[in-house]
Amino acid sequence: MRTIKTTWVILFISTLLFSCQSNKKDLINVKIVEKDGLENMTYVPNFDFEEVIDSAQYLFNEKDYQRLLISEIKVAPPIFQNDIIKVRVFTRSIFVENKYEHGFLIRTYSKDGKIKDEKVLASTFGDLSCEGRVTSDLRIITDCVDGEETIAQIEEDGSINILENE
Repeated sequence: MRTIKTTWVILFISTLLFSCQSNKKDLINVKIVEKDGLENMTYVPNFDFEEVIDSAQYLFNEKDYQRLLISEIKVAPPIFQNDIIKVRVFTRSIFVENKYEHGFLIRTYSKDGKIKDEKVLASTFGDLSCEGRVTSDLRIITDCVDGEETIAQIEEDGSINILENE
């Protein structure tokens, strides 16, 4: 009988501990992996990134049109949206020196479709080697191999602000 009570107490305490843990789920998580001696990027959840053809004038800015000349840019469906903003993830790939370099960009849009702000989420372009994720509370957390971590917050109005002292 004592064993049964002890077991129930342990189960009760375990349930309390696990239920009190944060339920923050990542909206997207991008990791750098090595495959055949080259850096590659993986991400979860596995979105279908598509080339932008029909709505390019709404999704892109002038800098994007220049990038399209030398690289491939694709966009995923919104990872977050409400009555005020929409958050999308773009991926860019370019073939340089016998390998592909990749970048992921978070971009926010106003309700009327105008670009509000953007931030690099993850990248293997040039000397930059960073992984990143967007949490359910709309924090953008970027970790680079040089040890630098950046935390930014997507605000209600769609602006992206770097957080200090986090």
